[in-house]
Amino acid sequence: METLNFDEQLDEKTKTLISEMEKEIESRNKEIELKEKEINDLKNELAFFKNQIINKNKKIFGKSSEQASSNQISIFDEAEKYSDPKVEEPTMEEITYKRKRPSSYVGKKDNLANLERIVIEHKLDSDEAVCDKCNEPLTVIGSKSKEILKYKPAELYIEEHITYSYACKACEEKEDLANIVTTKAPNNLLYKSMASNELLSHVVCLKYQYALPLNRQETYFNMLGVNLSRQTLSNWIMGVASEFKIVYDIMKEKLLESHYIQADETTVVVVDAKCNETKAKKYMWLYKTGEVNNPIILYDYQKTRSGSCPKNFLKGFSGIIQTDGYQGYNQVENVQRLYCLAHIRRKYFDIVSILKDEALKNSRALIGFNFCEDLYKIEKELREQYKDSDNYYAKRYEVRLEKSAPVIENFIKYVHDELPNALPKSPLGQALEYSKKLLPSFRTFLTDGSLEIDNNAAERSIKSFVIGRKNWFIQNTSKGASSSATIYSIIETAKANDLSVEKYLKYLMDVLSNLEEKDKNKDMLIKYMPWSNELPYEVHLQNKNIHNSKN
Repeated sequence: METLNFDEQLDEKTKTLISEMEKEIESRNKEIELKEKEINDLKNELAFFKNQIINKNKKIFGKSSEQASSNQISIFDEAEKYSDPKVEEPTMEEITYKRKRPSSYVGKKDNLANLERIVIEHKLDSDEAVCDKCNEPLTVIGSKSKEILKYKPAELYIEEHITYSYACKACEEKEDLANIVTTKAPNNLLYKSMASNELLSHVVCLKYQYALPLNRQETYFNMLGVNLSRQTLSNWIMGVASEFKIVYDIMKEKLLESHYIQADETTVVVVDAKCNETKAKKYMWLYKTGEVNNPIILYDYQKTRSGSCPKNFLKGFSGIIQTDGYQGYNQVENVQRLYCLAHIRRKYFDIVSILKDEALKNSRALIGFNFCEDLYKIEKELREQYKDSDNYYAKRYEVRLEKSAPVIENFIKYVHDELPNALPKSPLGQALEYSKKLLPSFRTFLTDGSLEIDNNAAERSIKSFVIGRKNWFIQNTSKGASSSATIYSIIETAKANDLSVEKYLKYLMDVLSNLEEKDKNKDMLIKYMPWSNELPYEVHLQNKNIHNSKN
């Protein structure tokens, strides 16, 4: 049977009509494809803006903690999480007991152990210690103790020092020149001021440690019975900062000698002389030694966020600098960059934290998030097992090469594989792009056991300033802002070295008050630095739980 050729049986007009219809159908199909692409793009854009709104609302109204729930973490690594090859199979009638780890909670007795204790005994007088029935003497058969935490209200008083001059009349008669001896009054840090070192340290702590602005301090001192204007208090603080400049310079010199520095920066609210907020942003930069022992924390006020700021401040430093992804730090010379894993983790956390059930299971962002969690889990295990050992850093170096290195390489491969399939403007696309820039350089983390996995220590150190700036403004002068940076540096370094800040400031003021200007140098002052082992026992914090608490 011959095959029919319909094209030969159609006339030219019909063929033309069919051809036009096919072209029309093809055109419509292309138009439909474009519409579908446009719809998908709009859906993705809508999802992007929804995520932006959710994240904004979360930052404003939600919890600030980035701790993920166990459900989020365990979806992809449940087997690894609960697996323990050391655990034996259960047997019948086998009873085991587990002892809880000692709690880090500091109890009431531990909190009160370092306070002065005044014992008051409530005894009967000899004439009262008589039996009211037989008039025989009463004998003590027991006692009970009740502890009351007392508060001694602050008070201000005037301490008047009168100095006397003495002359030798005999010398005056013989040589016509008297031998004169004059007693000395205690020296204060601010020579021409009536403020004692105790009061100065208290004012400084109220403002910079407890974020109490000077206008409220004015009211506070007024209630104590003395009128101290904000101008007076401000002059005192500027004077203290000026005297502390030598201490700041010594701390900076020691910081630049270290091999590992963490850095961060934050904005400063500035007002002009008329108390109007200026539009130009100012910045407070923070630099911290990365080592756990003898920490040094320095603030540096600058008018811009330019990379020239860390470049100039860290001139002479040669080592590793750990920061977030801000490229301005690339201008620092003779350093190796180490990025912060917490900033990378945060990109994925913002995605997975708002997902529910099925969406969370299918999320590609969760894979990246779990890589970060695996690295943090290794660090946690290292701290728990080796933190108190002498070879802690050496052990961290070995274990990181064994366990952390493969995770980092798999993380980098995951980013490389996922990036082509992710929409550039989507949260996942942005997280992957951010990771692509930072992860390769994160391998530096594996080269030295003393390096930390993130920059959180620097961010915690700058938190005090962030809290304080909500309560006061910095005048639009470099001098005022630099004074604040100097005082903040000494206070935060003292806190990091477990010192009682107010006691240490008073001690430091006493030292500087009694030194001649020629003796105020590094060789003389190094033993009075916050990390010195020669500091008196009294300036050390007895209840270390105060500085280590989350609040």
